[in-house]
Amino acid sequence: MVRSVCLFFTLQLCFTACHPGAPPKTIRLPAIISEASGLSIDGDAFRWHNDSGDGPFVYRTNERGKLTGRDTLAATANDWEDMTRDPSGRLYLGDFGNNAGKRIRQAIYRYDPVSQKTAAIHFTYPGQDGGGRDRPGNYDCEAMAYQGGYLHLFTKDQLFGRGNFITYHFRVPTAPGDYVAELIDSLRIPRRVVTAAAIDSVRRELVVTAYSFKMLAGFWPSSSASLITISDYPDGRFLQGQVKRRNLSWFVPTQFEAIDFYDQRWLYVASEGTRLRKQAVGKRKGRRYDGKKNTSVVKD
Repeated sequence: MVRSVCLFFTLQLCFTACHPGAPPKTIRLPAIISEASGLSIDGDAFRWHNDSGDGPFVYRTNERGKLTGRDTLAATANDWEDMTRDPSGRLYLGDFGNNAGKRIRQAIYRYDPVSQKTAAIHFTYPGQDGGGRDRPGNYDCEAMAYQGGYLHLFTKDQLFGRGNFITYHFRVPTAPGDYVAELIDSLRIPRRVVTAAAIDSVRRELVVTAYSFKMLAGFWPSSSASLITISDYPDGRFLQGQVKRRNLSWFVPTQFEAIDFYDQRWLYVASEGTRLRKQAVGKRKGRRYDGKKNTSVVKD
């Protein structure tokens, strides 16, 4: 017992020495943010939004998870799924959840925290007719990131039924208006569907969270989640870069649905509360890979 305690404190001291000034490893969010589905980090200011069922709210916390404020947007909140930020500090809230494939029009709300003004960007996908997920064009989406004056959307395929684990990359302008989303590219990620995205334009990295779900023995829910980094891509063609994957969780059902960069060393991923763990949490992850341990190219 004494030896174990000594080992624990030795590891803690080693981590502190190797990572001075590291942010918290785990952020436990207040009960009001129980379904964290979008995250934007600006220094030590963390902004969050919930999944469907909440109002048009953006919550602010510090890096310890303490609630510091709430903004109310002049918008609706049918199914908010992700959030991103442009270099001017404006936030974009993606109201584009479409699990059933019945929507025929999606919205992204642009919000300026300084002026507190909200503007709307509406769009449809090519061929979208609201006829259900099995019809072409009726995409679901939970992942969005800003880069180069556009909002980049990465669709979520079906886990069951006719899904083939392909994520499609679309883009729409950031200016308010009505658009047909432009299809850029696609990528198959076997046994995973995409749930959140962030882009580092300086280091030219796209990171996404993705997960799988199945019932073991027909009754026990099980899932696994991955952090996928895509780098060395041609300009604007993120899904054509070098793809690496590492585990976030396995077996225990966990929905990682929010991600953003903290700094050059760290990023945070957030998961919703579950029946076993009521609080939503943010988890700090390192951004560096050694190319060997727990890293693999995504392929069939």
